[in-house]
Amino acid sequence: MTFIPAINGKPAALRNDGHVPSYRVRPGEYLVMRVAVTVPEHLRVTALWLGISQGSWGNGPKRPVGMNPVLAHDRQPLPAGSHTFRLRWRVPQRRFGASLYLIFAWSSRQPPVSVSGPVAQLILT
Repeated sequence: MTFIPAINGKPAALRNDGHVPSYRVRPGEYLVMRVAVTVPEHLRVTALWLGISQGSWGNGPKRPVGMNPVLAHDRQPLPAGSHTFRLRWRVPQRRFGASLYLIFAWSSRQPPVSVSGPVAQLILT
């Protein structure tokens, strides 16, 4: 699966080094995020979560680990193709220089797999 974010109208600057795109954000800033998700033909996603993490993530038995808050949770099977999710969230007041992450977690029964990871890094300035 691929995840392409845009935050406050700024599309992702895709990187060649394998890292996710980063965005500079301010404490208290209101973010309008769009995440374009592409599901390949051979996969049937049975659950998808998008949310915020302080730097750790994983899949638990009923929901993702390290995702707080959950900004979107699609419980309907997600067929192959492109899907767009619109998210809104206010950055909490934190110390400068900290990073947060917009993350995903998804699972599938066909094939049986659960995956989680970052979509974008949010660098507090």
